[in-house]
Amino acid sequence: MRSIHFLGCFVLGAIAATAAACGGDDDSGAGGQGGAGGAGGATSSSSTTGGVTTTTSSGGEQGDQNDSIETAESIEIDGDGVQETLDPVDTDQDFYRFTGTQGQILYVTTDAKPEQDETDPTYPDLVVSLLDAQGNQIARNDDPPLGGGNDSRLITVLPADGDYYVVVEECTSALGPSSCAPAEDIENFDYAIGISSLDPAAADDDSLIEDKEPNDDETQALPLHYEALADDTGYYTTFLIGDFESATDVDVYSFTLPEAPAAEHGLKASFLLSAPPGAEGSGSTVDVSEIAVFDAADLTTPYAKVDPSKGGSIEVPVKAGEEAEYLVFVKRPQGEVGANDFYVLLHNRLDISGREAQESTNNDATTPEGDLYSFDIGGGGIAYTVDGEIAEGDAPDTDYYALPLPEGADATWKVSAFCGAQRHGSGLRELKVTLLNGDGTELGDGYTHTESEAADLEIVGKDLPATPAENRLIAMVSAGTPAADVTSRSYDCVFGFIPGN
Repeated sequence: MRSIHFLGCFVLGAIAATAAACGGDDDSGAGGQGGAGGAGGATSSSSTTGGVTTTTSSGGEQGDQNDSIETAESIEIDGDGVQETLDPVDTDQDFYRFTGTQGQILYVTTDAKPEQDETDPTYPDLVVSLLDAQGNQIARNDDPPLGGGNDSRLITVLPADGDYYVVVEECTSALGPSSCAPAEDIENFDYAIGISSLDPAAADDDSLIEDKEPNDDETQALPLHYEALADDTGYYTTFLIGDFESATDVDVYSFTLPEAPAAEHGLKASFLLSAPPGAEGSGSTVDVSEIAVFDAADLTTPYAKVDPSKGGSIEVPVKAGEEAEYLVFVKRPQGEVGANDFYVLLHNRLDISGREAQESTNNDATTPEGDLYSFDIGGGGIAYTVDGEIAEGDAPDTDYYALPLPEGADATWKVSAFCGAQRHGSGLRELKVTLLNGDGTELGDGYTHTESEAADLEIVGKDLPATPAENRLIAMVSAGTPAADVTSRSYDCVFGFIPGN
């Protein structure tokens, strides 16, 4: 089941990168090369159902004939992928029909972007929607849950037996031009789509796990597993398919990260909901209100805790090996049981690229920590990453990091920063980042931002100073009073310099 893999690591604003821990291949059947498409000339009448326009053609030539529920093309679950063309690319909607059963777990995958650049704007940015037999939209996906590209990946659980429809369209058609890259830049109109069933009972690997009751406390915890990549450089994403059987159900899992391959700077564990619930997300009728991670040796206070309904996800440093067991508690909000109360958690073992190493000296702007882990980004830019900790003590801890400018950077370049603490499960609160000139002086409004439970810490596309002191900037990282009910004090940051237009 090689369609279950690490689809990507992160996409942060204008900074897109694939970390070294990413890997895997894809046998889902959705493949193929993009090619040039023609222009359509049909006229049609349309009606909108659940966010999707159901179109009935009234004549003229078209690139395909599957533009409505009535003319939907058959597609088989676990069958061959289908190759098609969006024509015209900014308005065409392609409909596919299949028959499914209640409780069936499906993974809809698409492929339009080229492998060498999964965000290439000359290829379609696909959106897939799932409709029920009456044409009502019940689920949708724009970009994959783990980032790294624009080809849609929808994971859902069918609510009933019967016929269903999948609609494939370009972002402009689905979400409107203000939310998408310009459709006029698209030169290659082809794509492929495939639908796979995910059956944990029949899976021949350890990367697909289904919630099994009873697992309501630590004594009943269901262990998570890991399947190594073919080259043993990492592991496939573990897909955890769960559901809440009652209004008070709590699901408990255990995990122990494998020690091999060794990670120079340590490991992080991540837990990410594949999508929010509802018709614009996974199709689930329930949200997950809390994911809490405990050290199995101490169940008094969670090590990490997050509310996914507010956009948070777990991403915290953890120990590895047989002696380092952790427990994960997944909770739902109060309320009535819905018709399809499922959730899909994606779990990963992540290498820490670079870790704070000079805690004793980096609390002063005159001695910022340097030599951060870096990687190149598009157009000659560079990004720096660090995982750190705001230590508790008699005096407030503030961490300073030196960010050298790339060679040739000038006043047209932009700087960005993306950091997480509370929204990654840490007990830090009000994580604050301020970008300073290289001599520690302030740069003015817009160069500082603070994280909250419901809002990411993002400083996006700010101008470089006219005269960067010492040919660098400095990042100042601090936080407010930490939470008493979460023990982790970790944070992670990405800082990036990108060329201007």
